[in-house]
Amino acid sequence: MKRKLYSGRNPARAVAIADLQAMARRRLPHFALEYLECGAEDELGVHANRAAFEALRLVPRTLRDVSARSIETQFKGGNSAAPMAVGPTGFNGMLWRDADIALARAAAQSGVPFCLATLASASIERVAAATREWPAAPRWLQLYMFQDRQCTLELMQRARDAGYTSLVLTTDATVYGNRNWEARNYRGFKKPDFRNLLNTATCWRWLANVYAPGLPRFENLDGFIGKRASALDAAEWIERQMDTTLAWRDVEWLRERWDGTLILKGILDADDASQAVRCGVDSIVVTNHGGRQLDAAIPSVAALPAIADAVGGRAEILLDSGVRRGMDALKARRLGAQGVLLGRATLYGVAAAGERGALRALEIIRSEIDNGLAQLGCASLDRLADIAIA
Repeated sequence: MKRKLYSGRNPARAVAIADLQAMARRRLPHFALEYLECGAEDELGVHANRAAFEALRLVPRTLRDVSARSIETQFKGGNSAAPMAVGPTGFNGMLWRDADIALARAAAQSGVPFCLATLASASIERVAAATREWPAAPRWLQLYMFQDRQCTLELMQRARDAGYTSLVLTTDATVYGNRNWEARNYRGFKKPDFRNLLNTATCWRWLANVYAPGLPRFENLDGFIGKRASALDAAEWIERQMDTTLAWRDVEWLRERWDGTLILKGILDADDASQAVRCGVDSIVVTNHGGRQLDAAIPSVAALPAIADAVGGRAEILLDSGVRRGMDALKARRLGAQGVLLGRATLYGVAAAGERGALRALEIIRSEIDNGLAQLGCASLDRLADIAIA
C-alpha cells in the first residue's frame, strides 16, 4: 500500500522526513525543487545512496535494560545532543528567506553542530549573531579552496573572529557535476525558461517569502565581488575560482594555517582516507556529495567499512549522503562513523516551514535515533558494537 504523506503547512504534524519533503514539494517552484532534490546525470547516485542504507539489516539484541539511554556524541568539533550535525548546503535562500539562519538556529536549539557553507545566502557574521543566545552551540564553516588563496585566508580569519570552531574543506567539487536537470530548466546561465517562469508565478507563498524581498545572494563573497553583484554574477565568479589543481599539498597548507578542528569532506577511497590522516586532518567526511557530482560513485555507506578499517581510529569519521532516518545514523555509527551530516533531510524542513520546519526535521531524526537504539537493545551508542549486521 502506498503511504499517504502529510503535505499541509503545519510542520508539527510531520512524522517523518518524507512528510516534510511532501510539504516542500507543494510549496516550491519546479526549478527550486529540482535544485533541492536532483542529482547528476541519471541520478543513479541519489537512488543508490538510499538503496544502500535500505539494504543494511541489523540483528537486535533482547532482554537488555534500555530504560536509561544516551545518544549524546562528542565530535572533534564540539559536543552534540545526538550523532548528527547539520551539514553544509549552498544557496539555501532559494528555498526560504534567510534559510541558513533558520537552520543554524534550529541546530543550536537542538544542541547539534551547524556547518555553514561558503556559498550560503547568509554571511559568517550574520549566522554567528543569530545564534549568539546559544553560546555553546558549535559552528563550523565549509570552505572551498579558491584559486585566489587570499580569498580563502580571509574567509578563515572571519570564521576565527566569529567563533567558528571547525573548517570543513570540500574536495570533491572542483569540477561541477553534470546536472542534466539544470540544463533543462534554464534558457541561459541560471535563467529559468518560460515554462519554469509560468510555474513560479503560481507559487505565491514562495514569491512572497523569497522573491518579493529581493533575490538572495552569496553574502560571504560580498568582499570579493561587491554587494551589488547578483547571484548570477557570483555564480560566474565561483566557476572561475574553483581550483582544479587542488592536491594534498593544499590540505597541508590549510592545516598549517588553521589551529581549530580541520575536517576533510569528499572521501570515498580508503587510500585517500589514510592520506588525509597523514596530512593531519582531525576528521574526514565519507560522501559522494549526495549524488550530485559523479553519478557512478559508490554510495557513502557502502564505502564506509573499508575507510573505517584504513583509518583505524586515527581520525574521526563522519558520513553524509542519503540520510533520511534516524536508523540511517545508527547504521553509519555501527559501520565506523562517529555521526552523520544532514543535508536534504533538514533542507526539506526549512523549505517547508523555515525555522520551525528545520527544528521539526531535527526532532524527527533525534527521536528515531533514540527509539531505534532502544529497539536494538542498546542503552548507549557504544553498545552498537554488539549488534550484528545481517
